[in-house]
Amino acid sequence: MDYEECYELIKRARYRDAISCLERLLSANPRDDRAWVTKAGAHRAIGEYREALSCYDEAIKLNPSNDDAWYFRGKLFARWSEHAEAERCFAEVLKLNPHDEYAWIGRGKALKGLARYEEALRCLDKAIEINQRNEDSWMLKAEVLLKLGKRDAAITCLKRVLEINPRNEDARDKLERIRE
Repeated sequence: MDYEECYELIKRARYRDAISCLERLLSANPRDDRAWVTKAGAHRAIGEYREALSCYDEAIKLNPSNDDAWYFRGKLFARWSEHAEAERCFAEVLKLNPHDEYAWIGRGKALKGLARYEEALRCLDKAIEINQRNEDSWMLKAEVLLKLGKRDAAITCLKRVLEINPRNEDARDKLERIRE
């Protein structure tokens, strides 16, 4: 088995088979950080989050510059509302790749969870600077602005979301609630 065969199983949503394939691959080459990240993704896809975390940790131990391992590790901690550790992981991604808009969003969301709103806002501004058409950045920025009591700025962000995607019901609902 080679990596591409294992990855093909993931693409076909055969996650258990992919995990077995990757385990065989890793028994031959346990230092393959890419295989560890891929195995983590298969575990994550079937809800085995602790196993996924162990795989991400192994990948990072082997290659501390593996930004995918840091990013998806951060996503796991965000899922568990462990905002401080999620923020730390996204910060590591950004050291490696300061142009990763999703890491800026993830870090902004984690900082929001830590009630560090001004820092969250700076992260979201960076994400928007990278991609002005990402609805998630604008939505999260509106939420942070509301936490800071900046109602008019939040309304502007929600309007921007609706310019990008006029069918975004979440933005429309939030905008109506703010205006009431």
